[in-house]
Amino acid sequence: MRSLLAVLLFFSATLLFAQQAQKRIFISTKSNITTAEIADGFSKYCPNVVLTQNESKADYMLEAAETMSADEGTTYRHWHFTLMNSGGDVLMTTHPEHHFTNRFKHHFEAVCKFINK
Repeated sequence: MRSLLAVLLFFSATLLFAQQAQKRIFISTKSNITTAEIADGFSKYCPNVVLTQNESKADYMLEAAETMSADEGTTYRHWHFTLMNSGGDVLMTTHPEHHFTNRFKHHFEAVCKFINK
């Protein structure tokens, strides 16, 4: 009985902590990367981030831009993230040249590190 109570308390505390650490991000209307791609990246690299369609509930706004380039018949996708506070002030940006490996992992990790510091 004591161990069951301890387990229940542990899970309750874990859930409470997870809810408190949750950050909400609104995707800017200027973004041209799909919400599905962004949600997938955050779920893998920063699970405490929740994307919201309600700008007034958001802690941050993210502008997620994609550009394309071609070299010798190969097309490359370049992503660039700009994270802003709810007032629209730019807090940090990622750089397209940093994602040569692991696809676009760098962008999600950089944003996650910034909002969880």
